Amino acid sequence: MRRLVAFAIIAGTVACGGGSTAPTTPATPAPTPVPTATPNPFAAACGSPLPAFADSYGFGIKVQLEPTPGKKILNASPIVKNADYCTAAGLGGRIICNTRNENAPERVPCDNYLSGIADNGQPGPNWFEDIDNNGKLVKCGEPNTHCDLKPENQYLLDVYAPGSYVACGGKGSPGTCGVCVLAPSTWGEIHKNPSGLCGLS
Repeated sequence: MRRLVAFAIIAGTVACGGGSTAPTTPATPAPTPVPTATPNPFAAACGSPLPAFADSYGFGIKVQLEPTPGKKILNASPIVKNADYCTAAGLGGRIICNTRNENAPERVPCDNYLSGIADNGQPGPNWFEDIDNNGKLVKCGEPNTHCDLKPENQYLLDVYAPGSYVACGGKGSPGTCGVCVLAPSTWGEIHKNPSGLCGLS
């Protein structure tokens, strides 16, 4: 009888998985490699001083041209509010300035760096019209707008009526904006110096 009991205990131990097999340790997963940051080509071409996003002061917008009494071409430029930067960029004596002098070779890449990439994939700002002057912006080129993008230059905009036109930084920018309000009184004639026609409200 004792042999049967002993045999039953041994058989039960084997059936229940008894034995001297050590527990397995789960394998440690390999660490996920951190992707290398892609350098911003505009930052590299802009060089030093590089405008800080924290100093972005939106866009200065002016009327560049008036081809006809019923059409104006706007030009937006990102601007910086930092006297030390302005001095280092060769624009001393100013608190607010462009990224570089207009004729400097670094001007375009510096502007592109601060403006980011527009929704159409071009370097420069996204353009909008505040159709009802209620803060609800509609992208230029959409139905009921009075503005069209210029495919050759994202910083320029064709406008065909009085109203509020807004340029805002695109992807990879600080997202600041600038506005040009064209009053009805500025239409119907070609001005000798149209650059001062933009109002702010």
